[in-house]
Amino acid sequence: MNKAMAAALGFTFALGSAAAWAQRPGANVEQPIVRSLNWFAYVAADDIRAACRPASRNRIRLVYNAIWEEQVRTYEIFLQPDGSAGLNIGVLTDQGPATNVSSIFISEFGDVTGPWRMRKAQRLLSPADTSQLMGLLQASAAFGPPRDGLRLPDNDFWWTVASCRNGVWGFQAYHFPTDRFANVRFAEKLFALDNVGIAVNRPRNLEPAELRRDPNMLRPGRGDRADRWVLVVGKDGLRPR
Repeated sequence: MNKAMAAALGFTFALGSAAAWAQRPGANVEQPIVRSLNWFAYVAADDIRAACRPASRNRIRLVYNAIWEEQVRTYEIFLQPDGSAGLNIGVLTDQGPATNVSSIFISEFGDVTGPWRMRKAQRLLSPADTSQLMGLLQASAAFGPPRDGLRLPDNDFWWTVASCRNGVWGFQAYHFPTDRFANVRFAEKLFALDNVGIAVNRPRNLEPAELRRDPNMLRPGRGDRADRWVLVVGKDGLRPR
């Protein structure tokens, strides 16, 4: 998103990543997703995994990271017994005044992300749309297993899919421009259902992530960058940080 926000979030993540994974799974994840300590747990879907058991709610969380500083889209699907589904959509973007953080003054540690809010929308999917979307997810191997060791840098394009269906947990990840990302079948359907009104930041060819770090964003006394974070996928979800 914005360089200033990236620096602030990087500083916060550096101080708080241990606390982020120590908090109860799912704490505050239903609020706008970018909170000082909550983003990694949201992508990992700790709340969905902790609640996934027989007779629990069938739901799917998809995250499309279209370069952290530019755009992130989230899709929460709540499958219903009648074959329909509720779809919650969220977009974090550097476009438009509602997410303009260039002039944020951070007065306290806890308000680092307070002014930065998600654009949200909801819709009810018909049984036909739901069935088509589920078929596309199945065709994309979206319910796992993921490739163990796959790295997801903040400044790349990637998808994650976390799910609980009939009490079975699943996780998948796709990193552009790998073959697995090319085999994603559900993206265009989701984008067509997306009614937030903000254009999708589509994947484009870029230099490797490590070559696209801002040299002006160095942490004092550290050799890495403040805007740097990388998620690592394990055998059935994200590895703890």
